[in-house]
Amino acid sequence: MGEGTGSSSAPPSSFGSAASELSRKRDRLLGLVIVAASFAVCLALSFWAKEKSEPETSEPPGPPTVAGIVGYPKEVDAVETLKAARGLTRRKALRGIVLEGVSSAGTLDLSEATARARFVFQSEPGEGPQPPREPGTLPKRVTCGKQNVVLRTGGMVAEPDQADHPCPPGGVEALPEPQCSARALWKLARRRHIPSESAARIEYYRAKAGPAWRFEVPGTVHRFMMYGDCKRELSGPEAQGSVP
Repeated sequence: MGEGTGSSSAPPSSFGSAASELSRKRDRLLGLVIVAASFAVCLALSFWAKEKSEPETSEPPGPPTVAGIVGYPKEVDAVETLKAARGLTRRKALRGIVLEGVSSAGTLDLSEATARARFVFQSEPGEGPQPPREPGTLPKRVTCGKQNVVLRTGGMVAEPDQADHPCPPGGVEALPEPQCSARALWKLARRRHIPSESAARIEYYRAKAGPAWRFEVPGTVHRFMMYGDCKRELSGPEAQGSVP
């Protein structure tokens, strides 16, 4: 009985060899899994880096809209419509407003072809949509993209974005939210005996003195400039400036 039992048992070394082989196979499999996972992570990072290296590009303007136009269509308060204009562009900095055909009520009648408004927005250097370029390459020059949003008969629409617009010499100085209105400017105009039946051209711009308004009746001598809060009249060099 003792001899039979001894002959049916495998030597201890056989068990050790099998366990060692199983361990090696498990290690090889684990190594392959780690290599495959590392490759997948590297590939994902490569795609991510490529996407990030591609510049944000401009999108085609949408169709005209009347959403957000205050007083549309015959008694439009263009200054109050600024918020809606901002929603039509990816440029963040307000650079100026130009209103044409402003009645003495301080509004625009968009049924008149001569009534319109232009809101100018721009980006800080290298920000916002950029000119197209090869992935992984640097831009040829730093740009300060610009876009106009216009208010006219038919509604409000963004004009094509100017992604390659050069940066101004003094940098992009955003204008603050307007602290005055076309109605208030017309009130000042009437004090200067400017005929109320006239249609005015009004600009909100950055003068040497800071945010400023320019009021004029085209084709006449009627013209004056006010600081951004409409509390102080500007003249001479401090009133110099224009809407880009």
